[in-house]
Amino acid sequence: MSRTVTRAAGALLAVAALTACSPVLTDEPYASSDGVQLRWGENASVKGENILVIADAVGGDARVVGGLTNNGTEDAQITFGFTDGDTTRVTVPAGETVLLDPTNGEDVVLADVPVQPGAVVDMTFDTPGLGTQSIAVPVLDGTLAEYADLVP
Repeated sequence: MSRTVTRAAGALLAVAALTACSPVLTDEPYASSDGVQLRWGENASVKGENILVIADAVGGDARVVGGLTNNGTEDAQITFGFTDGDTTRVTVPAGETVLLDPTNGEDVVLADVPVQPGAVVDMTFDTPGLGTQSIAVPVLDGTLAEYADLVP
């Protein structure tokens, strides 16, 4: 066997060994778009995905978009809104996902967004049995084409 082949085989083996030691990042939950994730706990049956707020100005109406999933066996009542501000309640049936989307799901518009687009707004999400979670949610406007039709 030539020295070049031996070196190439050794290098390939080293790369394979290092690759095997690298963490698989796709196993870690992450927000795959502009919104944020909402978790009541690692094993909680209710969660939120890609939660974000669409508004064109501070003090105006704001649409909440994303998804709320209930992997439990009972319906979940989720009350959410701006901290110290307007709230709403959505029922998420057991084993289902409710899309917060005016076209394909539940249209949620909250009054008086306390921050301008480009900032984050503090929101609380509460469900009986799991308690309350507070998260910072990004506020976007209609600058990006995919959100232009969602500005209330």
